[in-house]
Amino acid sequence: MQHYGIDSDEIASWCVHPGGKKILEAIERGTDISKEQLQQSYEVLKEYGNMSSPTVLFVLEKIMKKAESDLAIKNIVGMAFGPGLTLETFYICHA
Repeated sequence: MQHYGIDSDEIASWCVHPGGKKILEAIERGTDISKEQLQQSYEVLKEYGNMSSPTVLFVLEKIMKKAESDLAIKNIVGMAFGPGLTLETFYICHA
């Protein structure tokens, strides 16, 4: 986030790949991201399980649908995990 010059309190949504309950719990323990902020990730995990790479896109879809009805959503940070626990991130700014 330093790269984009934003603070965590400026993030409206966290789009985290739900590779499993343990991964989401580790995100909670290792960051300032709460379980409530990971709601869409937990929902996708419960509804579909871990579908590998496309799973994070299902989370993003839920966030974007919420954004349509919530004009306050501006910044989204995403995290996806792959084999060997490779981490990729992305940032979406709704200006």
